[in-house]
Amino acid sequence: MKNLITVLPLLAAQLFFMMPVPLHAATPDDPASGKVREVDWSISMYGFGATEASLPFWAETNRHGIFPDAHGGLVTAGVSLDYSLPHSWYIDSKVSLAGSAVPGRFSGMADEIYVGVGWKKLRLDLGMKDRSQNLFNGLSLTGGNMIVTGNSRNFPGYNLSTDFINVPGTKGIFAFKANFADYKMLDNRYVKGAFLHNQSLSFKFAVHKRVDIILALEVWSQWSGTLPANGASRPEPVRQPGGFKDYLRIIFGSSGGSDATTSDQINALGNHLGRELIRLDWKADDFTMIFQHDIPFEDGSGMGFQNFPDGVNTVSFSFRDRDRWITDIVYEFVFTKWQSGKQHDRPPHEDELIKNPDKKYYVIGGRDNYFNNGEYRSGWTYYGNTIGLPLITPVAADENGIVLGVNNNRLTAHHVGIGGKIARVLPYRLMATYSRNFGTYSRPFDKRLNQLSLALETTLPRLGKRVPVSLTLGLYGDIGQLYSDNFGLSLRLSYSGKHIWTGAGTVGK
Repeated sequence: MKNLITVLPLLAAQLFFMMPVPLHAATPDDPASGKVREVDWSISMYGFGATEASLPFWAETNRHGIFPDAHGGLVTAGVSLDYSLPHSWYIDSKVSLAGSAVPGRFSGMADEIYVGVGWKKLRLDLGMKDRSQNLFNGLSLTGGNMIVTGNSRNFPGYNLSTDFINVPGTKGIFAFKANFADYKMLDNRYVKGAFLHNQSLSFKFAVHKRVDIILALEVWSQWSGTLPANGASRPEPVRQPGGFKDYLRIIFGSSGGSDATTSDQINALGNHLGRELIRLDWKADDFTMIFQHDIPFEDGSGMGFQNFPDGVNTVSFSFRDRDRWITDIVYEFVFTKWQSGKQHDRPPHEDELIKNPDKKYYVIGGRDNYFNNGEYRSGWTYYGNTIGLPLITPVAADENGIVLGVNNNRLTAHHVGIGGKIARVLPYRLMATYSRNFGTYSRPFDKRLNQLSLALETTLPRLGKRVPVSLTLGLYGDIGQLYSDNFGLSLRLSYSGKHIWTGAGTVGK
């Protein structure tokens, strides 16, 4: 707590010097300049303290990888602009920066920097943009997507996407949406300079005016980059295949060419992972209920549901009255222990050996080893954080600052999140996560590690329209064997505003 007190004056000074400069907006009456609909800006100052050197789980989880991993402080500042244009076109953009200070270290980073352009239900984003869904109002472990949760830094690249588009002739009963994206991984990792491809396809069936069923498939692929030297087997760094033909192989999940590693020639080129989603939305008069089964996969066995019952199962209730004591309830059950079985391959049977004496093993699936990969050994991590489900924990960085995958991907967990307004005035969120952790198939923990992580956050109301400042208090705790017993506190001071341009003039909020 002493470090929290000493860092607050420094952050206050930073806050003063990072106050936004008023923007000169386009004139609404000038059709050549378009029409500025909205400008939002915010500055936040955080302070953290804990009984241990590190912060509790919920104090730094799902914070976009910008929060420090130890007691200290953080300043964030951002501005976003939204333009509406004729004929259903629009442009928006955002710049969000962060600077964290912990004892002996200060670091600055970009959270989001992007420009987006869209027409009706089509959209193209360029830059670093948050891809997490935040489907359950910040109360979920995953935000509705166990592969990309908002637990890590954002990737630079482009994303071409659609909203749900109704299929003509189906009277709104059948709709689809899709995306196609490419990114670059910039962190210090085992395969340096790796590219990241993403594509997805979702279908929505309006089976009733109150009930929608959504089925989705999403794939992420790490490819290209440079493998480091590795003794006599690889005395010099080796560039992974990165040409246009290789890009097509990545898109279609094909095996690598002659310049690929032996493993990538036998299997698919690069590291492919993703999820399959089954979701049901029920819209009642007073609330909306969502149930979904979010299924991970690392290879063909997972895509073929051989890894059932692995996944994140979510049930949520969101009430239409947003001033209730309880407005949102989320329960999630996580199971990732099966991973398509304990055995990945087996030796041939006697009759198989007679028919094909050169085939020394048969792949049967199993040991899917979520978020790890033999070639791309940093796995599904970015800047030291797990990109997906945060309960799957990364290995500590080695002496070169490189994270070599995850060390705990076999677990079960129960998570509860509750949100609302205390006395119908003070917003809050309460979360409790209990997990049982087993390590990995290849490196299991010596014993099962049980863990309970808790969080309570509440925001005091603004002082008034003329003073757009709010204060958020957070209390956090870890009790168990996976993390040290730890209790923490966070304070957030936010200063934000909004300007909306209309034909009648400017409206400030």
